[in-house]
Amino acid sequence: MQKVEVKFLTRFIDITGEKTTTIEDAGDISQLIEALCEKYDETFRDVLLDEDGTVRDYLKVMVNGEDIRDLDGTETKLNDGDEIVMFQTIAGG
Repeated sequence: MQKVEVKFLTRFIDITGEKTTTIEDAGDISQLIEALCEKYDETFRDVLLDEDGTVRDYLKVMVNGEDIRDLDGTETKLNDGDEIVMFQTIAGG
């Protein structure tokens, strides 16, 4: 059985009430997102995804330290033991 660890930072801690969770049997990022949306309700989905179902521009989803945008996006494959980190980037001036 495949397991990945998801770490939440910034706004995601407030939404989930957790800093980490373990998800089983997610073969890629899209399956992981579906599992997380089921676990944490519509608020999680609304914050993470835009109306097209795409990860919002100001959010980062990292797999083992690499942004999914630099990999295969939501089709990025996951392996047992991978570490996923989700957070909101902070902009300012």
